[in-house]
Amino acid sequence: MRIPTLYRDKSWQRFFAGFFLGTIIGWVFFLFQFGTVHENLLLEIGNQQAVIDKHEKTIDILREDQDKQNRENQQLLTVQDIRIEFINESEVKLSELTLHELRDAVESELENVRNKDIESVANSREFLLKTVENKIFIINDKRFQLKVEQLFLFTTLEIHVMIVSAD
Repeated sequence: MRIPTLYRDKSWQRFFAGFFLGTIIGWVFFLFQFGTVHENLLLEIGNQQAVIDKHEKTIDILREDQDKQNRENQQLLTVQDIRIEFINESEVKLSELTLHELRDAVESELENVRNKDIESVANSREFLLKTVENKIFIINDKRFQLKVEQLFLFTTLEIHVMIVSAD
């Protein structure tokens, strides 16, 4: 069996030369197009990464500012309300009116801490305790003294006191 001698025929030589030349030109065209598209994508990714980095820095700056502002606001919180709780109110057996007047008297004594920042009130809590404990409250010709058991300090100043007769 013999291979036909077609390689000597000019038409087949032109066909194979065109085929190889077309393959090479196609491959060069493919590489050029692929390189151009790849380069454009790399530029776009680089631009997007720069924008992302810029936004991340902005977010970090905003978070730091917000954290700083939160810390400052937390330090500048003020006492908004004063609440007095009597621990032994049932044992003393005072009328509701007497308890209400006693509570009002203590609140009026502590009125100067209202709308003050919590930090300064916390620094002067011993003074607050002594103010309440050393004062003798006279209600309906009866003398009462209070003993502070607990003090809670936040936007509401809450004091738990025990009523003691001062007679």
